[in-house]
Amino acid sequence: MRRGDEFARHGFELLSKRSEPEQFFDALKAGGFFDPASNLGPVQSANPEFVHIPVWAPLTYLQVVTNRARELKDDTLAEKILNVIRAVTNYRDSDTGDPRDNFRTYHKFAEFFGLLPVRCITEEDVGLVAVWLSSKFDRSLVPHELTKGFLKHLFENGSAASIAKACAVIGACLVLEQNPKRQRRSEDLGTVVEDHWLKEMLDAYARELGRKAGVNGARLFEDGLRRVYSPDRRSYGSSLWRPAIESNPQNRDFYGPENRFVEGLRDVLEGWVETAPAQAGVFIAEALKDESEIIRRIALHTVSEHYDVLHEAFEPHLTPALFSTGHRHELYRLLTMRFAEMSPHAKAGVIAAIRNLPIPSRGEDRERRLQFTQREWLSAIKDQPEAAQWFAELSAKPELGPVTEHPEFLAYHETRWGPGPAPYEADSLVAFAEDGTLIERLNGFNPSNSWRGPTLGGLVAALEGAVAAKPNTFLPLLSEFHGAKVPFQHALIQGFKKLFDPSNEKKPEFDWKAAWPKLLAFFCETVSQDSFWEKVEEDERAYGTPTREWMRGLIASFLEAATRDDKTAYPADLLPKGWEIIKTMLQHAEAGKLDLADPMTYSLNTDKGHVIGAMYNHALRACRVADKAKQPREEVWQALKEMFDAELDKCRDDNFEFSTLSASYISNLHYLSLDWLKANVARLFPAKEYPNNFKVAVGGLAYAQVSRPIYLLLAHHNVFSDALSTKLEDRNGRERVIEWVGLAYLWGDETLASPIVKAIFSSGVDDVETLVELFWQVRRDKLTEQQLESVLRFWEHCLKWWEQRGDKSEHFMARLSRLSPYVRKLDQRTMSLLMPVMPFAHIDHSTDQMVGELARMVDSEPAGVAALLETMLNANAPTYDLDDKLKNLIERFAELGLRAEAIRCTEKLQRSLPGMLDLYRKLVTG
Repeated sequence: MRRGDEFARHGFELLSKRSEPEQFFDALKAGGFFDPASNLGPVQSANPEFVHIPVWAPLTYLQVVTNRARELKDDTLAEKILNVIRAVTNYRDSDTGDPRDNFRTYHKFAEFFGLLPVRCITEEDVGLVAVWLSSKFDRSLVPHELTKGFLKHLFENGSAASIAKACAVIGACLVLEQNPKRQRRSEDLGTVVEDHWLKEMLDAYARELGRKAGVNGARLFEDGLRRVYSPDRRSYGSSLWRPAIESNPQNRDFYGPENRFVEGLRDVLEGWVETAPAQAGVFIAEALKDESEIIRRIALHTVSEHYDVLHEAFEPHLTPALFSTGHRHELYRLLTMRFAEMSPHAKAGVIAAIRNLPIPSRGEDRERRLQFTQREWLSAIKDQPEAAQWFAELSAKPELGPVTEHPEFLAYHETRWGPGPAPYEADSLVAFAEDGTLIERLNGFNPSNSWRGPTLGGLVAALEGAVAAKPNTFLPLLSEFHGAKVPFQHALIQGFKKLFDPSNEKKPEFDWKAAWPKLLAFFCETVSQDSFWEKVEEDERAYGTPTREWMRGLIASFLEAATRDDKTAYPADLLPKGWEIIKTMLQHAEAGKLDLADPMTYSLNTDKGHVIGAMYNHALRACRVADKAKQPREEVWQALKEMFDAELDKCRDDNFEFSTLSASYISNLHYLSLDWLKANVARLFPAKEYPNNFKVAVGGLAYAQVSRPIYLLLAHHNVFSDALSTKLEDRNGRERVIEWVGLAYLWGDETLASPIVKAIFSSGVDDVETLVELFWQVRRDKLTEQQLESVLRFWEHCLKWWEQRGDKSEHFMARLSRLSPYVRKLDQRTMSLLMPVMPFAHIDHSTDQMVGELARMVDSEPAGVAALLETMLNANAPTYDLDDKLKNLIERFAELGLRAEAIRCTEKLQRSLPGMLDLYRKLVTG
């Protein structure tokens, strides 16, 4: 056990399995195996940005012995264990003078406290908890363990000594500390225990603490409350940070200390009142006149909950001073809940206090403001005879306005999402459609200024849902909707599109064949109106409701969707009508701005982009219809070609959406008209004449369907070489260009000596890595022997290129190691490929893949595989072994007669991989 940590850990494991492990305790202690210095703090990991917290070897054994002490009720053994805990916790590092920061050890010690007899653990021992909670690396494990173990047993024991220890434990967890690293000023103070785990502890035991500790339990929270809610930190009043003492949605969970101390004292008082109301009443009476507003509020809350036993402590305080703004919520709640139970004298005192509220000392309308405040307080008891008349008199004064919606709060926070409520339900809208009043009602709606009032967005959403649910009712009204406001026109069409778009939702029966002529007629008339293309003013966008811009995109996307799939497309005889709409939209749609960073995403989301998408899908649909009817496709194309030529003519440092999307549709253009495509490749990719159009076209090409004929056509026009020599702001475009070249290399159209491949190697490691990544992605495709050979030649070329570079990228070599699946047979050549990359496999998280590939080849060439594995392990010993692949591989070495190699591998893994020490012993003794 003295040979090293692994041997010590193994020895402790063996001793733990003995029937009476405690008999070895004294010998282990005498041998120095519980030496506090051996409990190490943070150890630097291989990554300089991280540290490793080692597991102290004796912990497993101490766990078992602690369980034995509990089973045997052996106080002597418990004392021995506690002596170890004391020695380790009190040990101070010789360099820093601080305790060793090992949260794993302290977590176990907290667990041992929950197992050992509470009578053996002294109050001085409880003081050790403060050290356990001081770790920089974890503040959760120790308090959680104390909650479920030690504290549970202390409260179950219930003796005065145990309750004193419980107070000490909870007090240690409530310690406040400054944290300069917190991001907001409100977070400058926090508890040593993470808030979640402190809440768990207090939720479990605060009431019990009040029942059994009384005033001592309450005092634990008083000082913390004064500090957390001190004027320096919370100068705006306590209700801003804790609006309600009871659990309430208005409270904010992210104010940790503010919540924990309030809830702690609140629950302690709850428990204390249950068991000793007279003593608790004395405390409450003092708390009601405390200097701290938050403590007074907690006292008021407790009175509300237990008025029957605390009214005598409360009623002497019924003065105007009690009706301060800071007490608003708790006192208002108390009056609402308990006024009817009050004595006549107390009721009169409440009314008198409200009447005698001081008039505001500054500002205008002071009398009106006083009456407003009085009415707010009276609203809590407005149904009581003592207050009803006065409340009615004040409510009748128009200058006071209405009673606030939440008078119990000084400020009330409410959130809402979505479009808001609608003035009419969907069924009502359907009824209006049937009786002919729908358009009039829609246009006549005016949103209210009320927070909860119906909104235009809510009405739009309701109309959209009604159309999707009852389309047959709304279809006859299409032409009438030209008289509706734009948001309602959009809702109508969006409702039909929602019905059209594929989904798993059950949809109503609808005759699309009958609907399409009406829909296209509506579209045609809409886009023909000059007003439809007028500029959208900012006030039209104010409420986030649909505008004419939205309508343009919706009509275009509807036409696009309605021609994409022949199974759901509108009838072929309507194609001329659809093309007429698209031509009109193309003539009016303004080209968007230049976006070089992500041209494809931008183009897909502009008005012009939507129309171009509809244009291409219409052309494809028309040609498919011609093919099915065995009509010449060229005749169809000739009818469409004029618009394509017109749009292409605009691509002169303009019309960037057409450049982008045409490149993405290039395989479709190959189908529509190969002759047109061949004649216009240079205009689609104008590298020298219009470089911005060229750049966005390359961005679109990144999303095109890859094919060999397209590559050859574009390569003939130098599109790929021009793209590589151009600085592209869209990195995705450059990567896809390189992937096109990589595929051409696999097809045999490019070689390692091709100028474009040389250009990739000349441009740097990132571009070559893109090729490596491509070959890794296609590793499972059905590749020919020639293609497999091409990858191996590429690998050889990469190694020579890497050796010649001054800047040798380890990450590149790690990426190259991922090509190991291409090694079908381990021989001299493939060994020369694998051996240089083995030391780098771990950098790219490829260790597991590499082990799997080595296991695949071990039976055919075990010595070579062993040499490769040793090379990899010499560079880095993995800390995980998924599905025991590595262990099984090493065992296979031994089975194949390579026992020495297997032993060397396990020696390299003993410290990093659990279980390797056992395998090492097995191999050595085998």
